[in-house]
Amino acid sequence: MNEYPVSQTYTVLDGYDIYRSNNLIVALVVVQSQFGKDLRLYRWMKRNDQWKVDLCRMGVGRWNWNEIAAKAGEFIEKYGLKGQQPAPEE
Repeated sequence: MNEYPVSQTYTVLDGYDIYRSNNLIVALVVVQSQFGKDLRLYRWMKRNDQWKVDLCRMGVGRWNWNEIAAKAGEFIEKYGLKGQQPAPEE
């Protein structure tokens, strides 16, 4: 599993890179804190050789991911955006 530079108040349980480069990470991360487990969306940028949270670090566990994925797919198709296309059915 990749390392994620979350606050010391969290323990990383799991994570998924949506995008990762030498200077940017966007990821879904499962964390544990004194308040319990949470699914969070993060975006980090590397500045002066240190990772800094950039723009988002929010809980997203209550989001309707099926609806979000469907809407993202709709926008990708509607606007001709580049994105991962579903694998062809066999």
